[in-house]
Amino acid sequence: MSKANTLAVDFTKAKDVLQILPNGSLLTSRGAQWDGIYLEYYRHPPYEIPENFPKQHLILINTRIPPSTHYEQALDGRISSDELRQGEVIVIPANILHWARWDAEHDYITLSLDPTIFNRYAAQLFEVDDTELVPHLATSDPLIYGLGLALKTELELDGLGGRLYTDSLTSTLFTHLLRHYCARKNSIPTYTGGLSKSQLRQAIEYIHNHLEQDLTLAELAAVVRMSPNYFASLFKQSIGLTPHQYVIGCRVEAAKHLLRQRELTIAEIAFRLGFAHQSHFNHHFKRLVGVTPKRFLTSQ
Repeated sequence: MSKANTLAVDFTKAKDVLQILPNGSLLTSRGAQWDGIYLEYYRHPPYEIPENFPKQHLILINTRIPPSTHYEQALDGRISSDELRQGEVIVIPANILHWARWDAEHDYITLSLDPTIFNRYAAQLFEVDDTELVPHLATSDPLIYGLGLALKTELELDGLGGRLYTDSLTSTLFTHLLRHYCARKNSIPTYTGGLSKSQLRQAIEYIHNHLEQDLTLAELAAVVRMSPNYFASLFKQSIGLTPHQYVIGCRVEAAKHLLRQRELTIAEIAFRLGFAHQSHFNHHFKRLVGVTPKRFLTSQ
């Protein structure tokens, strides 16, 4: 079948995906405002996907697979037939022809990556403009499997970690793909020395002045005029914590101060300090302090 007669599928649009899949997703990141990555979680009966090519880079991650589930697939002209296995991943670059069939109901995650953002990340991290993601048939990759589950869990917990957390997971995924799934093997630059004193001061001041916002890695990196990955690496070297860990810690410390003042309710404090919900505030406060905000308040 020629590419001209094959479906081009935008995996961020439900109407496109339903042209090739039997039903919609059980979970989606639509509305989560993640940057450059889109997650869908599916459970599908025995089925055959017609030949198509995705508009995004597509990562398929097998999660729940019944024993002796068989599949057949073609990817960029290569055909594979085997058993589906939990933890295996399939990498389908944008605009690469693909079809598949399987004989038992199973669950899987799709991660759709925006090629423009992926290439921009590669240019920032490795200073290359010719990044070519290579198709990969089913292969075991514990890191991608773990990242996919972590992103799925983040959605199930209604964004408990916040944008900095998902930015960190996305950055790790992009870096891993660039190192191991591209035509050109890229080595990660070594960053040493941490941020300068003035850069660290700028970043920390910005964080403290914007605790109520859902901060992003790109936003913090822009404060000191460097790439997000470079900033995240040097920030951790400087203080021993990731930007996400540091921001959560600052919010909890600020919350302790506000609780002692007894002027705001717990819900008002959660909102003022940028937690998405009071339950998120309770979770992180207890994790770091050892007691809930309510118990902390009554002990003062």
